Amino acid sequence: MKLFIKILIISTLSFSYSYSACDFKVELGVKRDAFESLNLTGPPLPLEYENFDIYGILADDICPDQNLNEVAVEYKFLNDELVAINMIALNDDRNIVSESLIMMNYFKKNYGNFETPDNPRAFSGFEVIDKNNKFYVYQRIPNDDGIINEQIYISSPELDTKLMEYMQNLEEQQLKEQQ
Repeated sequence: MKLFIKILIISTLSFSYSYSACDFKVELGVKRDAFESLNLTGPPLPLEYENFDIYGILADDICPDQNLNEVAVEYKFLNDELVAINMIALNDDRNIVSESLIMMNYFKKNYGNFETPDNPRAFSGFEVIDKNNKFYVYQRIPNDDGIINEQIYISSPELDTKLMEYMQNLEEQQLKEQQ
């Protein structure tokens, strides 16, 4: 009987561990130098925006037990500060990642449950969960080509405000240049 209880406890702990949230290795607000010293990714993606960089990595590299195949993780830095983490389904015209529901299920297990239709694959829209001074946004929206844009966005109100103000200023600047 004791052997059975030990096996049950070990199995439960193993199951719980394998379904825990990804370890992104850094917290929001961390400075770029501290992030780069971890050697998680290569150099930032080539962008044309001043003071804004995105570092990318495959989710399998930092979430090996989550089965997040074909999901990318982006670390977004503004003025050398991590302002957001984005998980993105790498869908093609077959939408294999989104059809498997791995990102939706991951979000529900780790950040909060939300209502979906009887067929969760028919869900289109977004859901926001506020927790521990962070917010988590799940988005699943098909584009004009039928490819599903599925993402999980993680930030805090303060850091997201900084990013949105930067993007708004950038957009206004681009509009002025076009005139």
